[in-house]
Amino acid sequence: MKFQICTGKYETFGVTKEKDILSFSLQAGEKATCNLLLYPKGEEKAHRIPMQRNKTYHTVYTVGIHGLDWQEYDYNFEIDGKEETDPYARRIIGREVWAEEERRPEEEKKENFVPEKIKRQREQLKRQKQKKIKSGFYFSNYNWKNDKNPEIKKEDMVIYKLHARGFTMGMKTENSQKGTFGMIERKLNYLKDLGVTSLLFLPVYEFEEFLQLDKSKREEHPANLVNYWGYTAGSYFAPKASYLGKENGPDALKRLIYKMHQMDMEFMAEFYFDKKINPYLIIEVIRYWKREYHVDGFRIISSYPVAELLAQDALLSGCKLFYEGFSEELASSQSRLGPELFSYNDAFMYPVRRLLNHQGGNIYEFSCQMKRQQEHQGFVNFVAENNGFTLWDVFSYGRKHNEENLEENRDGSDWNYSSNSGQEGIVKKREIIRLREQKVRNALAATVFSQGIPLIWMGDECENTQNGNNNAYCQDNEVGWKDWKNTKSSREMIAYLKTILELRKNYPVLRSPNPYQMMDYEKKGYPDLSYHSEDGWQIDFERNRGFIGMFYCGVYAGEEHLYVAYNFQNEPQKMALPREISWEIIFGTGREESEKKIVTGEVVAEANTILLLRGREKSRKERIEKNGKKRNRN
Repeated sequence: MKFQICTGKYETFGVTKEKDILSFSLQAGEKATCNLLLYPKGEEKAHRIPMQRNKTYHTVYTVGIHGLDWQEYDYNFEIDGKEETDPYARRIIGREVWAEEERRPEEEKKENFVPEKIKRQREQLKRQKQKKIKSGFYFSNYNWKNDKNPEIKKEDMVIYKLHARGFTMGMKTENSQKGTFGMIERKLNYLKDLGVTSLLFLPVYEFEEFLQLDKSKREEHPANLVNYWGYTAGSYFAPKASYLGKENGPDALKRLIYKMHQMDMEFMAEFYFDKKINPYLIIEVIRYWKREYHVDGFRIISSYPVAELLAQDALLSGCKLFYEGFSEELASSQSRLGPELFSYNDAFMYPVRRLLNHQGGNIYEFSCQMKRQQEHQGFVNFVAENNGFTLWDVFSYGRKHNEENLEENRDGSDWNYSSNSGQEGIVKKREIIRLREQKVRNALAATVFSQGIPLIWMGDECENTQNGNNNAYCQDNEVGWKDWKNTKSSREMIAYLKTILELRKNYPVLRSPNPYQMMDYEKKGYPDLSYHSEDGWQIDFERNRGFIGMFYCGVYAGEEHLYVAYNFQNEPQKMALPREISWEIIFGTGREESEKKIVTGEVVAEANTILLLRGREKSRKERIEKNGKKRNRN
């Protein structure tokens, strides 16, 4: 051995490097026998080095190594004879190839015989178990070149949620880098041009690629399925090796994030922590990713006490924290020094789906969701995300079709408020396709015109389908991948989304960072926001009708007035407009509203359409002329 054993440091767990000394530290029981296992690269036989219990901290074991050429080694820990990876490892060795995939001929990929699928999956699992997974060294000297986080304001954010692998695996190319951060970097211009400001990634930390079920569930679930989404515990300090590309180094992720920051885009990541995970470890994990990878935001899937701790962590200030919901008391606390807070839940999704699909939606609930905002925290709005149907499938399937998950269609939500628009699944009838397209356009418009932060799920901008699967957690195939199809309808939908995101950007009154008061508190002449129906300045919510006009007083934002007419009914609907204002239709979700049109007094929204109008105050001359015409008629 060309190294020397010395005393290690115990202040930081995992591996730390100081000059020529590497210190290894772990936690174990007070009477445990702990060893460091050093593996020369490419070898399966390790040097076993005893670790000493710290005299002060009786459950901390350490050892130091002087003069180790660490680039030629990997390591693991051995605790009471059981070998384990380092929970603080900065990289994991042995998972460089996703799920040990060995592609079969094209005709076998389409094999639908379930027992054969189960057999292949079990073979993959067996191969993976035979391959030793090791902890790897990573001491970064990455040059961030004065990198700066974009710090995009909540009212300017547009989130695109994606799977790091699935985003590019469906591309029509033989590029060996598909499914990696490098390929995502090549598509940043596409996302930027779309109008996206922030990317939210499903877990990108290292996780086990196969779901290993306990004995009590194996009879119910006969297959060891691919853990495609990654919502399991894992090696939280290590980025997923198979996402890193040829070099398999964590710097590949840093290059992506650095490039995004140069383009004024945010990188945000989801982390799943079960109840067994020590909260202090969770805090260390999130701090590490912020410090080491310059991550702009985190969506935490864990218990509320954990989210509450993170929300008050001063070392996370300057980033964004997403959770199911934060109390207004916590969010508005003057003593809170932590990150910006955002509520991420499905409160927006169901009211909008119910109205779009005519399943008992409530227009009052819809109006409340459209203006859901608080001064001290943001709200994320979506009609579809990974946990459920794609947006296209929301209007193509009346029920879930999860048979390929091999759980006899028992998994996934049964409460989707979806519809098939007249026929289940794939259709050729043009009228059904047009209806689905119209509903998708309405859903996107409602999301983008809402006051909260719009979130678009990967592929929803181009009519992506999962064939009715509303729980594609194990579908590492065309079902779970984004389809990069280049059809006329997909190109039109992409262009449509770009248009409405540009409208949101151009009219800040739609996305005010502060809650609307529904009154004229600054005496501007109109309430900051008001509701309208066929009669001006009033609406009868008790009748539970499927239409509403929302008038935004532009003076409060220093811009033009806006009026959004939502008609979710199957027949046209007249809506009253403030008469003191001259109105122009500038956008409509129906294909016939392609030209701008001047209207006054009222506007007709066709069945299942949304209109956007802008208005300016009529001049004194216009008002006099109008009053004169009225007198002449009398």
